[in-house]
Amino acid sequence: MERWPKRQGKSPLTLAHFEGFFRLLPARGVSEHSWTVEREEIEARGHDLKAVNPNAKRNEDTRTPEELLDIIEAKGKKVAEALAALRVLTEKKV
Repeated sequence: MERWPKRQGKSPLTLAHFEGFFRLLPARGVSEHSWTVEREEIEARGHDLKAVNPNAKRNEDTRTPEELLDIIEAKGKKVAEALAALRVLTEKKV
């Protein structure tokens, strides 16, 4: 039986800690430390394997088309007022 090196508090991991892993990796070998679970078993337990963050906040526009049209109309009125004020200013300078 292969023993894993003991870990001490704050000592960093070294390549020696991964020798068994790198030896078994190319052939996907199995050891007493390996574990394998079929996808169907995971899904049967109710786990979702999608790569989606369930805690992410949704940034979704919930305004209705009518609300958007009202906003566009209001902004259009402000633009028209600003253009009128600019025309008055440019006419005085001529």
